[in-house]
Formats: sequence, structure tokens, C-alpha cells
Amino acid sequence: MVSTDLYVAIILGLTLSLLFQEKFGINPGGMVVPGYLALTMDNPKSLIVIFLLSVLTYIIVEFGLNKFLILYGRRRFLAMLLVCMLLKIAIDTLNISMGMSLGALDGVGIVIPGLIANCFYKQGIKLTAVSTIGVSLVVFVILNVAQLV
Repeated sequence: MVSTDLYVAIILGLTLSLLFQEKFGINPGGMVVPGYLALTMDNPKSLIVIFLLSVLTYIIVEFGLNKFLILYGRRRFLAMLLVCMLLKIAIDTLNISMGMSLGALDGVGIVIPGLIANCFYKQGIKLTAVSTIGVSLVVFVILNVAQLV
């Protein structure tokens, strides 16, 4: 992935996310998520891991931490991001011992499952997952068509 591709994907993802949210009132996982996911669309394993981490983060925060802490607004958002990062660290620790790598969750990608999990809380898992994958797929297609031209 060239940094120019990253910039174009993020800008295109931001634009399409905003248009989608304005038109339908549905947040496709966060503003930067569709652009980032579009770059990982050619690796289904990464997409599956990102969504599994998102669901697991949502479950841990909503049905675990929420019983012991008062979580709302920024506190809930921070809890989603921190739980997601801790899960990523745990997975990295296990993967190092198994010799595997999840490159899609390096750098900025570490917060993507947390952003999606936060949208799961606000809109539900099904609506968020469908809208996120849909907008990401549109960004992916536009990026690939642009490379052909």
C-alpha cells in the first residue's frame, strides 16, 4: 500500500461516509473506517478479524464493563477504544507465538474495530455492518477503477 493510496482512500472514504450519513442518517462505522477498510478489501481474513474484534469489543464493553462502570458518551467511546487495543495486544502476543501477523491492524488500523464497535452500540450490529461494508465496497471499487484508467 503506497501512502498516496492511503490518502486517496481516506479522503474518498471521508467524503462518501459524509454523503451516506447525510442521505440515509446511518453512520457507516465512523468517518475514516470505509476508506481504511477499502484498502483491506482484498484480504478477507483481515476484514473478518476487524469485524470479530469489533463485535468482541462491543460485547465486552456493553455486557461486561457496563455492569461495573458508568459508561456513556466519551467514557463509553474511550472504553471501546481501550478494550479494542487491549484485545489487539493480546492477539499480537498469541500470533507472535504462532508465527502469524495481522498487518491490517497496525498503525491507525488499531482504532478501526473500536470505532466500529462504538457504532454497533449506537445503531446496532446489523445496520452498522451492512452500511460499513457497503460504503467500503464503493470506495474499493472507485479506487480500483481509478487505477485502471
